[in-house]
Amino acid sequence: ARQGLLFERAYCQQAICGPSRASILTGVRPDTSGITHNYVKIRELNPEILTLPEYFIGQGYETVYCGKIFPRGDTDEERSWSRQPTTIPLKKQRMRGGYALPENQEIAKENMTRMLAKYGEAAQRGLGSGPAYESADVPDTAYVDGYNTQMAIATMKEMVAAGDKPFFLVMGYKLPHLNWCAPKKYWDLYDPAKIPMASEASAPRNGAAMGLHASFELRTRYGIPKSGPLGPELSRTLKHAYLASMSYVDAQIGKMVAALEDAGVRENTLIVVWGDHGWHLGDMGVWGKATNYEIATRVPLMIWAPEMKARGAKTDALVELVDIFPTLCELADLPAPEHLEGHSFVPLMDQPDQPWKKAVFSVYPN
Repeated sequence: ARQGLLFERAYCQQAICGPSRASILTGVRPDTSGITHNYVKIRELNPEILTLPEYFIGQGYETVYCGKIFPRGDTDEERSWSRQPTTIPLKKQRMRGGYALPENQEIAKENMTRMLAKYGEAAQRGLGSGPAYESADVPDTAYVDGYNTQMAIATMKEMVAAGDKPFFLVMGYKLPHLNWCAPKKYWDLYDPAKIPMASEASAPRNGAAMGLHASFELRTRYGIPKSGPLGPELSRTLKHAYLASMSYVDAQIGKMVAALEDAGVRENTLIVVWGDHGWHLGDMGVWGKATNYEIATRVPLMIWAPEMKARGAKTDALVELVDIFPTLCELADLPAPEHLEGHSFVPLMDQPDQPWKKAVFSVYPN
């Protein structure tokens, strides 16, 4: 944020991961793609659509991903990626269900078994989850985001060494999606007593009931009340876990950028940091995404490019995640595909305070 342009009013097309990611990767809105939930692959409804990495392959790029990029259960391996990431021999800690602590691994196993017996396959969609958070004294690479970052760095170095093609590398972080499992040192960055809690913890008076929900995603986790208020102590612990997860990911992004510098390619690389949706942390009584309120629809978005003028700047210009595809095309000096529904925000990178879009659009089915 100190080196590039930070967008203060960037919005997703739908505040849930699958449709949001589909909009970024295809450059079209959920209304066009038909993808409005997490349980469909992009090409099931859009078999011939050109994806962002697929387009860059056609322009002579090597494309590769590490971590979570496409909607759940989808990778589009055959068309969107030209190579596999480089495997690394890091000694990974024995994990089960994403937990490092044996007691949480056992809880997750027992809860899944119980929920499978009660609900069948529905348990695989989140009902059979372990605790919502974990703090373990382990290295960054013990959890998947730290491990994948090292894999992305190794992959980048290998492509730079080959030197035969420009590369399009995507590093997808799981956190701060549930469950919030992060190394203890990131929890230690925060004094729980000083963590600010939600100032407006009730639903808006006379607000539309369909606009909110009962924090369903969090409540499927072990140890979380299935109804009613969470209580002040648990709420504070959950926000602590979220902040620790954010700092953990922030550190991994720092390692990735430092690796680009060490490899000598930082000055010839475009860097975009984005999130697929926001997250209520007790605001309006909600813990989670999947609303059409500001907290869920506004997303992190930062961009850095070698020749941009607005360094360390912020902008209140309205932008959308569907704008990323055409922006990358313009920055890479490539023609934008005709099917794109967003607009390049490259001009803001030189003049962030200029007049811009009057509206952006986020939807959610009910």
